[in-house]
Amino acid sequence: MFSILLNLSNPWVITSIVVLGLIILGGIGMMIAIPIVIFRMTMYRNPKKLRTRQCTNTKDEQQMMMFEKGLEWALQYQAQTKDLHLVNEGLNLYGQYIDLGFDQCAVILQGRTESLLYSYYFADVYVKNGYNILVIDVRAHGLSDGKYQTAGIKESDDLLAWLALMQKDYGMKSFVFHGICVGAASAIYAYTKLKAKGSNIVKKIVVEGLFISCYEIFKQHFKWLKKPTFPALQLVFMLAFIFAKVRHFKEKPINHMKDIDIPILFIWSKEDIFARPDKSEKLYAACQSEHKQLAFFPKGRHSHVRSSQETEYDQTVDQFLKKP
Repeated sequence: MFSILLNLSNPWVITSIVVLGLIILGGIGMMIAIPIVIFRMTMYRNPKKLRTRQCTNTKDEQQMMMFEKGLEWALQYQAQTKDLHLVNEGLNLYGQYIDLGFDQCAVILQGRTESLLYSYYFADVYVKNGYNILVIDVRAHGLSDGKYQTAGIKESDDLLAWLALMQKDYGMKSFVFHGICVGAASAIYAYTKLKAKGSNIVKKIVVEGLFISCYEIFKQHFKWLKKPTFPALQLVFMLAFIFAKVRHFKEKPINHMKDIDIPILFIWSKEDIFARPDKSEKLYAACQSEHKQLAFFPKGRHSHVRSSQETEYDQTVDQFLKKP
């Protein structure tokens, strides 16, 4: 029998070798294809894709509710709303500014996939506390240029350009950031870059659903989908480095907690399975600000905390803003 198996002229041996070879090649192909698909779905936007500000998840009733409420809220300030444009790193970026005559501005930074219209859902408490409102289509979102989403790393450079525009053209003297998920990461990265330049124009930060690292939140998504993270996630981040020029394993929000020295409000939900409570507490503990505040809400999935308890959410933000 052994001698027959060694005989390559035997059709069963040849068939077995071919099948084994196809299995190996198929496994290698899948190992390569899956990270490419994930990268294209989460970090890449086709330049030929229609650019729109409409809600990206129309099948999600809660997300649609947030989008529509924000849009309805913004209509009352239509006369005070200005369309903005700037160019940074060769990208045309677009925003909207509600000018209510104040000398301070709240910059609201939405989560991944959504346009600036989504950000209006969080704006009311800031207007009531004497802030103008700036919302932006971050790169590769809404009407703005850009192929790659970088989880706040390069978006934070764009944010610095927006602040400079607001200072130069509209006389804004101070800012507060309100960021959700990757918008929260953008706020942290932008603040530390401003601090390194000696700027103190950002006075307070509110972050909802901030993650300790891009790897951690991707890992939790993989677990939710019941998919193994290795080696797919490592290869996704390798593609991010090759094409988007960012290092997700090196650049993490938790690494910047030592540099936060202004009042900061951390908002999380106990139901969040992506920015998990145990990881969130670790992030909060790492923050060096003497004026940090933690708010864990009982309800709300990731990036949807306010929609589960609007009154309590706004009261928490309001009290934070009123503190000296």
